[in-house]
Amino acid sequence: MEFLWTYKFLKIAAISAVLFVMLDLLWIAVIAAKIYAQELGYLSQIDQGKVVFNVPVGLLVQVIISVGLTVIITIGLEVDGRLWSGIFLGAFTGFVIYFTYDFTNLSFVKDWPLWVSFLDVGWGTLQGILAGVYVYYLHQTLS
Repeated sequence: MEFLWTYKFLKIAAISAVLFVMLDLLWIAVIAAKIYAQELGYLSQIDQGKVVFNVPVGLLVQVIISVGLTVIITIGLEVDGRLWSGIFLGAFTGFVIYFTYDFTNLSFVKDWPLWVSFLDVGWGTLQGILAGVYVYYLHQTLS
């Protein structure tokens, strides 16, 4: 656990946060923007057909998710330094985070679309897999 308080880990976490935020912004703002606006627009502030985000809060959430993924993946890599371990832990953690969010919404938000939950959980799992890959390589190469 001492590793989590090192300069190397702080570099890994910072780079991971940048990569995670860039990928998530690409997903939210480009790839899935129309889906979210169409399916969840009734919950959102819409301007000219696009969802308006509270950017500071959104960035904070993304950074927290990224740091959580990085901590879990890094602890796993300290125990078992194989790429597969990073990918598995990233996928599992991404799945748990996004499943918790989406299926909690499904449990009480009126008209929350089930298929959007599956799509979003898939994205979160992929984000976790990608985090497993880049955290592994950062862990191997940064000093």
